[in-house]
Amino acid sequence: MKVAIIGGGACGLMLANILENHHISYELFEKSLVGRKILASGNGKANIGNILVKEEFYNHSFGYTLVKEYQSKLFSFWNDIGLHTKTDEEGRIYPYSESSLSVLECLMKRPLHIVENFPITSIHKLNNKYYLNEVRGPFDYIVIASGSIASFIPKKQQGFYDFLSSLEVKIKPTTPSLVGFKLDCNFKKLNGVRVKCKASLVKDHKVLYSEVGEAILKLDGISGICIMNLSSMYARLKDKSGCYISLDLLPDKEIKITSYEDLISLIPPKLVEDFKSHSLEEVNELLHRFSFPILGVYDYEFAQVVSGGISLEEITEQMHLKKDSHIYVGGELLDIDGICGGYNLMFAFCSALKIGEELCNIK
Repeated sequence: MKVAIIGGGACGLMLANILENHHISYELFEKSLVGRKILASGNGKANIGNILVKEEFYNHSFGYTLVKEYQSKLFSFWNDIGLHTKTDEEGRIYPYSESSLSVLECLMKRPLHIVENFPITSIHKLNNKYYLNEVRGPFDYIVIASGSIASFIPKKQQGFYDFLSSLEVKIKPTTPSLVGFKLDCNFKKLNGVRVKCKASLVKDHKVLYSEVGEAILKLDGISGICIMNLSSMYARLKDKSGCYISLDLLPDKEIKITSYEDLISLIPPKLVEDFKSHSLEEVNELLHRFSFPILGVYDYEFAQVVSGGISLEEITEQMHLKKDSHIYVGGELLDIDGICGGYNLMFAFCSALKIGEELCNIK
């Protein structure tokens, strides 16, 4: 039995370790360098998971169910490979070193059968065997864990999903997620200002989702972790018309401003200067409803994940294609995405555990 793993991210590298442990022959193919997104996770600290999991944190219950089932096994796996972790007050799990490189090095402690700089352009089946790019093979099983176009520059996004065409699977259109919003605003003088606030995604004057955190004003929009989580909810909307972002700049304080000087210790200085162009009555309103219509989100290049991917209608609970039980799909390529906090990497790791378990049972 020989397995081809397409993609050297969290799912692919973990699966390679599992197959290595069970002496199952495999090759892992990566189009560029392995572990690129792992290294970028958590601003280089690698937020690899979270001890707190709720169903609403994922766009589909499949993601929640899988993570809940395999979370404890994931923690055991990390322990087995010598990956020491710590957890912050929000439940986010990091390597104890707070270095993403530590995660990658633990996953690659032992020599793995990796072929780097080998983009997959096609998957062909001949006499019940599989061949990649018509030249690499034969393989008995294929595991597609190639991730998504999130965080890739536009040039490298082109043709990313083309190799899936021969599989004839339904792919839900993708959109950037965990990304900043483009707003109908002019933040030229406020570019770079950070504000602690309660950020809300509002549609037709109804609050859909709120989160307290830090928002970062940009020339033409807004970013920050709480904003990225709003974008995850925004991506799930079928109708995105009438949506806007509203910031409560004093979420835990009720105060009536009677002078512009009252603002000095409440909000950032640049925002104070901006608010001086408004009447005090308007300022009191803006402090709790600093709102701007959404024009869209920033491009894939600036997104942590995508919403969309291979439809869950195409796979079984065992994570292989319904059309072909010898082709498995894991990680971000599936139409599963979660909010910030380690939930996306954790799903990728847990899907590797599930697929590895299935392949080991076949052996």
